[in-house]
Amino acid sequence: MHKDYSAYIQFLAADYNILYIGKENENLIDKISSYFKTLSKITMNENMLNKIATTLSKRDINVVVIDAKENETLANQFFQRIHEYDSDIITILLFDSKQYEKLSETIYFVDAVIFYPIIEQLFYKKLFSVLSTPYAIKSIGRREIAIKQDVVKENSIDKFFDTYEGSSLFIADDLTDIVMRLNAGELSQELFSQIAEKLDDVANIFSKSSQTISITPIYQELASYLRNIKIQEIKPEHLKAFDYLSEILSDVSVYLLDMFVDRIFKDVYIFEHSLENNIIFMKSQLEGKEDDEDNSELEFF
Repeated sequence: MHKDYSAYIQFLAADYNILYIGKENENLIDKISSYFKTLSKITMNENMLNKIATTLSKRDINVVVIDAKENETLANQFFQRIHEYDSDIITILLFDSKQYEKLSETIYFVDAVIFYPIIEQLFYKKLFSVLSTPYAIKSIGRREIAIKQDVVKENSIDKFFDTYEGSSLFIADDLTDIVMRLNAGELSQELFSQIAEKLDDVANIFSKSSQTISITPIYQELASYLRNIKIQEIKPEHLKAFDYLSEILSDVSVYLLDMFVDRIFKDVYIFEHSLENNIIFMKSQLEGKEDDEDNSELEFF
């Protein structure tokens, strides 16, 4: 099962202008054009090489994909000119493994490399990786400024969303990975400790606003519960409960994205009630207790 990174790229890339140099992967580049502010494409030749500084300046380019398959010599020269113009421009190099030696110096300096044949999901993953780093830095900066200036007030829900948007995105991404591991059958103390850590992170975020603080103890209590689970003491017939834990974490991930990324402010108290009941249900299944009538099934939000 592969994670769909395109869902994150469209959020991370919205303020970037991307330039593609080459022709072999135009169709793939066209697929991501809607995610970026603008997309520009140029062919790899001497004429465009001589104009590259002007192109970067006029189009305000901050991401460049260099497709080296047709000419590694020109690819090296394009990268050198781009790096000289602005070393902060994000560069991704596409090339055939047979070209490695001739591209070795460029490979060392670019932000990401992808070997031929170019796999679409791997390309998305690399884009996510290179774009998420500067976003995380900016997000941390916004959060630190907000905290120092004490701008996350009780009635400032928009500033609350802005301050923790980046953190929530990455927590949701981590939870998605954890759900995949649970669904694949992984059960370990280490995994439960990681889940608990993420739940504590969520609790910390929700504790920063009066409109969401009521849900904080639920996350903290579940985190504590998972840290204290003894895998070896769980009976095989009760392992089904971890399927419910997977659904709970998936629900939390979706809720974070809805609230902080898409800005769909769902009723916290409805989600709180649903989450609390689902946790009780999961625990009853895990501990082999008889279910109350009101907790006989999950009620995902």
